Amino acid sequence: MVVNYKAHGKLLLTSEYAITQGAQGLAVPTKYGQKLNYISSDTNEYIRWDAKGEDGKTWFRVEFDLDFKIINTSDLKVASTLIKHLNIIRGKTAILDQPGVFTTTLDFPKVWGLGTSSTLMSLLAQCAEVDALSVFRVAHGGSGYDLACATAQTPIIYQLDGSTPVVKTASINFDFSDDIGFVYSGNKQLTSESLDLVEKKPFQQHQIKRFDDLTHAFLHSSSMVELEEVIIEHETLISEHLNIPKIKETILAGFPGQAKSLGGWGGDFVMVTRLNASKNWLRDHGFKVVFPFGDLIL
Repeated sequence: MVVNYKAHGKLLLTSEYAITQGAQGLAVPTKYGQKLNYISSDTNEYIRWDAKGEDGKTWFRVEFDLDFKIINTSDLKVASTLIKHLNIIRGKTAILDQPGVFTTTLDFPKVWGLGTSSTLMSLLAQCAEVDALSVFRVAHGGSGYDLACATAQTPIIYQLDGSTPVVKTASINFDFSDDIGFVYSGNKQLTSESLDLVEKKPFQQHQIKRFDDLTHAFLHSSSMVELEEVIIEHETLISEHLNIPKIKETILAGFPGQAKSLGGWGGDFVMVTRLNASKNWLRDHGFKVVFPFGDLIL
């Protein structure tokens, strides 16, 4: 028996931080993600799990018996987390009841923050033929938009209605998208730190409503100028409420276009405008990972 699955990475374009409190967020699946291959075995008496990076090198390995007892591993902490996730789908799929080899392969560097964990959980859910949001959202933490992006084929508008995820498909039809880019900041942001920050200072209801308005204004911007106005207000709203500096006040100070932090501020990717006129600036300031919009977004 051989099975193969694919899960997409994610970027959250609007309502970072506030999405955990019910704000509508515009999220997009990325062309980069993670794959899972499973091969059943008639010769082994255990389950083996190999995790490979984008360079093809194995960064984690574990072997465990059919009772999920670890036999040996390259990293006990990672192995324990994996076993915890596997226990969630235990009994929902027969492939965990027999020996076999699982191999996951990332096609992006883990430091990019495109969803190493969320893509894995999506792959596990696909193996068990269950909904990732239903079985993994609580264990994963956060809003769950990244789990929704993992199997999405289009941009989505994601919202928590209480504790219930609401996912709607969306379309980004900018005729200026070739002048929008995504720049890796060089820093990895921990989701847990972002959650702690907003839990200490939750947004008020009128602010949540404003995020909803900005999400739709972002999506329906008819010009670069309109989009930049949305970015400026969005950045200001979060900066003033959470008392954290805007990206254009830190590593992108002096950038010729506008820049919007994505996800947890201070790490991972930044969305920029005026990309074509700013490539030299980005290169001269040491930003080596730069994607035009269509090269990263599915």
